[in-house]
Amino acid sequence: MNSKSFHETSRFPLFIVGILITLFIVITLIRTKNGEFDMTIVYITIPLILLFTFSLLTLHLTTSYFEYSFFPFTFTSKKIEWNEIKEIQIVKTNPLLDFGGWGIRLSGKYGKSFIMGNNNIVFLQLKNGKKRSFSIKDKQKLIEFFNENNISYKKDVA
Repeated sequence: MNSKSFHETSRFPLFIVGILITLFIVITLIRTKNGEFDMTIVYITIPLILLFTFSLLTLHLTTSYFEYSFFPFTFTSKKIEWNEIKEIQIVKTNPLLDFGGWGIRLSGKYGKSFIMGNNNIVFLQLKNGKKRSFSIKDKQKLIEFFNENNISYKKDVA
């Protein structure tokens, strides 16, 4: 691993897309059978399926900054300099119980959160009082990056 950077991308859990597709098919079959097909279901479901399918959380950490983007919700990436961060924690969470689901969520405990299908998050407490949380897939590689670059963090905080 390159100790100068950490890069990771995450997508929504596939079961959410599967549920939306199944729901679309079932409702379409029921509505068509009853002769009541309404295009509203198409106008709502297809964009949701596409949104969940193509959403992408990207994290890029270097020795200088923590950068993130969440396509299609943030069109430009946002950078947080390490000197703006008061504390970093790696936390095991449950997306449903701790955040009420997936996507961009607001949490009193974890602040503005970017939650995908992963149970581990990196939680940033910023010096300005703001909080940010991001789902991470490969906790071990993130820990290696922090250790190799002497970035202080708290591991497995509950």
